[in-house]
Amino acid sequence: MGFAIPGVGEEKERQQQWGVGSHVMRNIVSEILSLDFRQFIEGTIGNLLGISRGTFLAAVFLGFLGALATRIPNLPLFIFAWVVGTMPIWILPAAVAGGWKAWVWYVQSNFLSKREPLLLEVKIPRELVKSPRGMEQALAQWWIYSGETTYFHRKWLGQVRPIFSLEIASFGGDVHFYIWTWKNYRKVVESSVYAQYPEVELVEVEDYASKYRFDPSKEMVYATDYRYEPRNDAYPIKTYVEFELDKDPKEEYKVDPLAQIVERMSVLAPDEQIWLQIVITMDMEVRRKPGGWFWETEQRFKGLAMAEVDKIRKEQAEVKGPEEDWKRFSRVQMHRVNEQIRVIERNMSKHPYHVGLRGVWISSPEHFGPQGWNNMRWIWTPVGNPQYLNQLRPRRWHTPFDYPYQDVWDLRWNLHAERFFDCYRRRAHFYAPYTLPDNLMSTEVIATLWHPIPTAIASPGVQRIPAKKAQPPPNLPK
Repeated sequence: MGFAIPGVGEEKERQQQWGVGSHVMRNIVSEILSLDFRQFIEGTIGNLLGISRGTFLAAVFLGFLGALATRIPNLPLFIFAWVVGTMPIWILPAAVAGGWKAWVWYVQSNFLSKREPLLLEVKIPRELVKSPRGMEQALAQWWIYSGETTYFHRKWLGQVRPIFSLEIASFGGDVHFYIWTWKNYRKVVESSVYAQYPEVELVEVEDYASKYRFDPSKEMVYATDYRYEPRNDAYPIKTYVEFELDKDPKEEYKVDPLAQIVERMSVLAPDEQIWLQIVITMDMEVRRKPGGWFWETEQRFKGLAMAEVDKIRKEQAEVKGPEEDWKRFSRVQMHRVNEQIRVIERNMSKHPYHVGLRGVWISSPEHFGPQGWNNMRWIWTPVGNPQYLNQLRPRRWHTPFDYPYQDVWDLRWNLHAERFFDCYRRRAHFYAPYTLPDNLMSTEVIATLWHPIPTAIASPGVQRIPAKKAQPPPNLPK
């Protein structure tokens, strides 16, 4: 009969786990044996070797054509004859589908081009003690289903739901909070924010992103999007409720997750900038109901949450072997399970939004380096909980560049930077010309990521207004 001494042998196991080749090879073999080619392409080919999915699939396709060329004489002529011969079968459906898609892109782009954008700067007073719950209530007021009432409005006129953008920008350590919207929704934004934060001021300002011009000869940038990982949208991040800000503690006891982010943005050099953008629009997405008839649908956000709760409960009740026989006659409260179910169900009760997060660090070549872009990659770490829930992980734009052969002479890097700034200026994420992956987040999560910071955050880069403006008494004689 053997026994184990705690701590003995753990260091060797840890060295094997973090060895250069062992765990990597196990992952590669596991991906191949599981026949999950999507995971193999994204994991081994994309993340490990740094080869894009398009490049890999193009190489496979060209290799397949090369193999066929050795077996079929005059392969180009054969392919041309086959395409022309089958054209009566596929040309009409392809033309209708492609034409309809192009029409929807056109009318939506035409509708968006006629919107008048508006950027409001949020001036924060010295004395502000309200919790992010106030911002959550304001966001609930922005959950507007307008413009897409009928199929005619959506697909023929190209109307879309209103889009809002919550932004934090630092210019050489000077931190500003912004709200971007369409001009016809200005009163909605102002009334909802003033109702919860009467001390703040909303001032229309010039769009900092529109007037900026990227010059690769003078500046260097690192741009990225942020996505939920490692779980699906049913699992949120750590919100202000986990930080106990919903209980309105005293200022000296408040632990605000934005404190570290704002402080990081406050210590930039004069030639550095950081922009963070949270683009949101209301969620009305539905999916086919699992196990139901093909015409039965359910709200996707609610369906994901309910499915995950059922999955967690079933996993706890399942007996996988003799070592788990105790589950048949005993129920042990597990903190992880209780916490996941509690957070998912609370998150499900809030209004859901489609959310796109992005950020960029702009710097002179003298200050540009790994430390700066690593801070940018993990700037949302204070709200992450990858063990139980989710974290915001960097994705897209400059994030995948790991090897020198991925970019020669910085051509792709600068091209990605130009496209990123164009996307940022447009506040584009959900419609053409930039349709990007997004996450479903509740108002509670968004309010955690962006809210007027309280007095407890004393970062030097935040310029606060002296005091609330006094209003005349309402009973003065006219």
